[in-house]
Amino acid sequence: MKKFAVLDGSSLIYRAFYALPFLTDGSGEYTNAIVGFSNMLLRLLRDLRPDALAIAFDKGRHTFRTELYPDYKGTRKKTPEELSSQIPMLRELAEALGIAFLEKEGYEADDIIGTLSSQAAAAGWDTIVVTGDRDALQLVGPGIRVMLTKKGISEIAAYDEAAFRAEYGLEPIRLIDMKGLMGDSSDNIPGIPGIGPKTATRLLQAHGSLEEVLEKGPETAAKKLKESLLAYRDQARLSKELATIDRNVPGIFIEGSDFSIRPDAGALAEFCRRHSLRSLEKKFRQAFPDASGSSETAGPLL
Repeated sequence: MKKFAVLDGSSLIYRAFYALPFLTDGSGEYTNAIVGFSNMLLRLLRDLRPDALAIAFDKGRHTFRTELYPDYKGTRKKTPEELSSQIPMLRELAEALGIAFLEKEGYEADDIIGTLSSQAAAAGWDTIVVTGDRDALQLVGPGIRVMLTKKGISEIAAYDEAAFRAEYGLEPIRLIDMKGLMGDSSDNIPGIPGIGPKTATRLLQAHGSLEEVLEKGPETAAKKLKESLLAYRDQARLSKELATIDRNVPGIFIEGSDFSIRPDAGALAEFCRRHSLRSLEKKFRQAFPDASGSSETAGPLL
């Protein structure tokens, strides 16, 4: 079975940035996030050996979710300049590696990942999502696994359906119902005040979905919980909608697209030398010994 790996570029470069101390090239540009991301990518290529690969990235803060709820992710700090300056470098590196780098106005990287992974699994690919964001665990299902970076970028936990059920006591898709009930402070999703993971899990195990919890939960809940379920039902529904990854982003297709890896040895070498990444250049040469010197003639790596 062919393998398709989808990387959450926004999440992984953020983790890479904080996993390494500041590094700079000869002109003073920061490179630590690029180094960390590249090392993780090389390890994934070695361990997974995917037949196809894509990097998904957030296009901007304004999305359909901020249209629904202007305060969505409103508590997040501005991206440090030392990191934001490295994002164009990541695009350049992806181009030199011949890896698709996908962004979509109005959507998050999660939505691109959800769309590609769902299409790939439906087409019979063994699909692996690599991210540092637990929201992606809702995508776990037949043909789709999630590899979650847990400590910096060095420790990774693999989730299939069985692993998710063992940890959460629920089916993966129920993650969005949990977020509807308990919210998510990292994304500023409100949920229902006073409901945490244990209560959310108990309610969902008893009733199945957020909608069923809101309909039947008040009948048996203690007074305080009953009042919360009734008072914040609309907020809970909105929270679930905010937490749900869109798997049907328009214009994102796996059929007819070429996501094979086609590195350009010359472009890679020039990129590494310009940014004083001699050690990384050596690793890339070892990883891609058959890479051609021109992207016009480069063949698939895998």
